Amino acid sequence: MVTHYLFVAIRNLRAAPLAFALNVLTLALGIACFVMTYAFVTFWGAAEKHFANANRIAVLTMSFKLKDDSFKLDGETTTPEFVAKYLREDFPAIEKVARASVMGEKTMVSSGERALRSAAVAADAEFLDLFDLPFTAGDARTALRDPKSVVLTKAYATQLFGREPALGRHLLLGNLVDTTVTGVIDAIPEPSHLGRSQSAALSKFDLLASYDVLETIEESKAPRGAQPTPDNWLAEQAITYMLLPADGSFTLDALRAQLPEFTRRHVPAELSAFATLKHGAIDVRHMLGDALNGGVFLSGVGMTVQNMLLTLGALVLAVACVNYANLATARAARRTREIGLRKALGAQRTQVALQSLVEAGVLTVSAVAVAFALVQAAMPLVPSVLGVDLSETLYEGVRFWVFLAAVIAVVTLAAGAYPALALAHVRPVGALRASRDQLGSKWLSTALIGAQFAVASFLLIVVTVTAFQNEHLKRTGLGTVADPLVLIENTSTTTKVDSATLRAELARVPQVRGVTEIVAPPWVNLSGTLLSSTADQNAPTKVVATEAVGLDFFPVFGIGLVAGRTFDRDHGDEKRSEPRPDGAGADSGPREPQPIVVDRDFVKEFGFASPEAAVDQLVYSPGSGPAQPLQIVGVVETHRFSFFGFVKNSATTYQLSPKLDYQVVRVSRDDVARGLDGIDSTWHRLAPNVAISRRFLDDYFNEVYEAYMRLGQVLTGLALLAFAISLTGLFGMATLIAGRRMREVGVRKAHGATGARMIAMLLASFSKPVVLANLIAWPLAYIAARAYLDTFQAPIRLTPLPFLLSLAITLVIAWLAVGSQTLRASRARPAEVLRYE
Repeated sequence: MVTHYLFVAIRNLRAAPLAFALNVLTLALGIACFVMTYAFVTFWGAAEKHFANANRIAVLTMSFKLKDDSFKLDGETTTPEFVAKYLREDFPAIEKVARASVMGEKTMVSSGERALRSAAVAADAEFLDLFDLPFTAGDARTALRDPKSVVLTKAYATQLFGREPALGRHLLLGNLVDTTVTGVIDAIPEPSHLGRSQSAALSKFDLLASYDVLETIEESKAPRGAQPTPDNWLAEQAITYMLLPADGSFTLDALRAQLPEFTRRHVPAELSAFATLKHGAIDVRHMLGDALNGGVFLSGVGMTVQNMLLTLGALVLAVACVNYANLATARAARRTREIGLRKALGAQRTQVALQSLVEAGVLTVSAVAVAFALVQAAMPLVPSVLGVDLSETLYEGVRFWVFLAAVIAVVTLAAGAYPALALAHVRPVGALRASRDQLGSKWLSTALIGAQFAVASFLLIVVTVTAFQNEHLKRTGLGTVADPLVLIENTSTTTKVDSATLRAELARVPQVRGVTEIVAPPWVNLSGTLLSSTADQNAPTKVVATEAVGLDFFPVFGIGLVAGRTFDRDHGDEKRSEPRPDGAGADSGPREPQPIVVDRDFVKEFGFASPEAAVDQLVYSPGSGPAQPLQIVGVVETHRFSFFGFVKNSATTYQLSPKLDYQVVRVSRDDVARGLDGIDSTWHRLAPNVAISRRFLDDYFNEVYEAYMRLGQVLTGLALLAFAISLTGLFGMATLIAGRRMREVGVRKAHGATGARMIAMLLASFSKPVVLANLIAWPLAYIAARAYLDTFQAPIRLTPLPFLLSLAITLVIAWLAVGSQTLRASRARPAEVLRYE
């Protein structure tokens, strides 16, 4: 019996090769899309599997929220470095505790005459006990136990020493610490938070240094005679790993249950007065995926990138299944006489339905084969779009083949059920009377095509909103400065280059149009401070973004002055300014008012009547002692230095600080190449033994913007696929409906209706499910778009434009898709249509 069904199915499919090819292609596109999203989720789900201890390594997390809910961070995996000491004391059941801290992507490394900037990570010796890294030279058990030791990656060792052995060689780190190479490791297997993917927390490092190297470099930056700073429980300094017992005597759940008491025991009471701090723990295998979500949905909107893509992939597959159902039903309408004859000869409904499902199964298997050919063809492009290589985990294990079997079964049933039921209910008398009979339910076929366009419309709205927001990010982030800005990293305590001297020398380069300083690159870093309108310690406070800048910052960045003035030497701003901002709740420095410049959003947020009214007014930074007064000396245009919306307001203050770590040089756009040569020559003259670390400001922007750009590309691809598949389904519905209404058209034309009226009538009937689909999709798309926009500090206004644009595009495309069938039906001659009536 099965052989007979297969033979008939293949015969029927071969009888209509074009319809078969169209069905296979559209279904294959849907399956390929779903398989790719499954591969994405599988990749992140397989993180750290190659490490022997992965199932018992926990990572400490920190969540922080102000009492007024104006600022919050959830599940940060970077915590204060001193927390490790308290964990060792409070939890003796934990076998090992290890810290890893990013020293910098441009850490100074020199060996002899060779000087490079490298990505470096400092780690405790126990780090190598937790993670069995692929050592090619040296002993993992002792590699980081000696002070001032480093482990190099194989690629970096080759870059430094060529083919010569690296073990025992000396490297100068940070232009300060003499270290010894004690190990070399090969590339870390993927997927891992230590790997090469964009979201990896410790990605692409060139060397691991013992933790004392970082401590030595940090101590060198402190002023001589400075008192030890108190523990800052809000600092994000290190990833703290904990190795739990192998016998299960102390589990991750048990650790989580005891961490609230740990927090209450150690966190100072004064911090709890204005904020809520919580500690948690996650499985290290979740770090890679959590970092991905944190990079896109930083404000915690209740969605993950993995679930979002898997859901969208499933929607596109559902569209493909519905499309097959519509096309198969339209095709089956031409086979009603055959089905009627078979039923007249004794065929049962179940046999007819089973025959149709077998045909759907044959087609699904063919589509799966085509889908995997498409997936394989797309694999080389995936790293450039998603930043990961999915081929390493896609086909691994029994789980994949179970997934594949489930896809075939579900798609066969989902796509073939409706045509099978429709054919099973064909009436022999009606089928044998004419070549076609009404097949299937009118409202159900309309609902199916409406469902397709609802998904397509939803995706189109989300794509439009994403594109508008991304364009807004580029416009507001990069600003209007035509000349390129170059950032030069210069931590003077390690480079030994005085910042004032460097500024003066850079200003002498003919192509340089301005030089200033900034504490950290924009977009990749965000600092905030608590401010109040009064000196009362109990007064309400607000978190505002804070930028530590140097003189001439505003003209270099092209930020316009609105009222008052900017920082200058004539008013003694340098003497009045704090030596260096140290974050929220700063309480150091003199109690005389410190000068600050604020933006337009600050004026609105603090209720000043106008920018002019805000000039010379005081605001206060609360602390453990008397609040520090800050005097507003000027108001400038709002300029965005961060994407993320975890700070509820977008107000910004600028504070003048000397000797910051980044020099910003504005280079004439007419001669960028010689300007860069002049910058390099100046640096080499001042620091001949230190490699320069310079990047265009646009590069920092693009580094953060890349995640949103990739998300937009993926959404656009999914939307285009959904539309392409929906159009074929609409064409199938047009064929079916045109056939059903042919007699109606004949009657109407016999009573004098014109062809133009028939076209208008048929287009209106085809348009109804499309319009209804848009109306259904709009509320869901609004919720999704609103959740996405809420992750940004400066979201665009959600206007009706994306929704109306979706309606217009879907209608026009739908009309083009059904145009040929509509025109054919409207031209039908009454005599030919009604001759059997």
